[in-house]
Amino acid sequence: MIATALRLHDAITIPARERPARESPARENPALRSARAEPARNAGGIGITVRDLTKSFDSPAVIAGLDLHVPAGQFVAIVGRSGCGKSTLLRLILGLETPTAGRIDLESASARLPPKRIMFQEPRLLPWARVVDNVAVGLGETGTKAERRVRAQAALAEVGLTEKAANWPATLSGGQRQRVALARALVSRPGLLALDEPLGALDALTRIDMQAMIERIWRAQGFTAILVTHDVAEAVAMADRILVVEAGRIALDVKVEVPRPRRRGDADLAALEGRILDHLLGERAPA
Repeated sequence: MIATALRLHDAITIPARERPARESPARENPALRSARAEPARNAGGIGITVRDLTKSFDSPAVIAGLDLHVPAGQFVAIVGRSGCGKSTLLRLILGLETPTAGRIDLESASARLPPKRIMFQEPRLLPWARVVDNVAVGLGETGTKAERRVRAQAALAEVGLTEKAANWPATLSGGQRQRVALARALVSRPGLLALDEPLGALDALTRIDMQAMIERIWRAQGFTAILVTHDVAEAVAMADRILVVEAGRIALDVKVEVPRPRRRGDADLAALEGRILDHLLGERAPA
């Protein structure tokens, strides 16, 4: 039962909705049109278009008439105060929640939409399964058990844990358990990787190492990445673009122009972090 639940939450695959007919340029939201004009970074990623999205659990709405376009292969970070709708937006994009109104359309250059995966703050490993078998859970019932193990071994190599394949989860450090969770999310070669504060419980140095690892694998594989985080420094270090969500709407949409690889303490990153923090704290910086 637990293994089945893990596949549903950590290895969820949802078919794309049909691509909608193009709207008249006069009626289309300018922000969507501008973002869509940008070239896709990598054909392996999933492009996301959100139109007039609303989600209500009660009044007021958690997400309120939100429009968004994420080109395939982009790394987007979503930041905001607790309760602003960050995680709800992520769950709506993944199909884990149903919109009250509006629509979400997913597109890929592939004939078949690649898988979507999510990584949580807790690793959620099966304590009775060895590390390699925990990673293989991300493949569901694809292929034979031997084939799944081969792919799981390859995913472990990507996160630097080849020698831990036969270990039990209880023997791993917190950072190693999160690397196993990352390998499980990556083993199926997703087109979209959702990261719901996956590094929040790690110590500072381990967190920096994990940030660099996720960025390296994203650059190599070209999937679309959406990171939800409370850490603005983490957002500016990792993302191409930062969305600040307030009261269920996108209040600020900022491109990160600093080239990669990025250096900790970079003055441009610090200035961008300051601008976003000023906005979140209500101290608007001058235009």
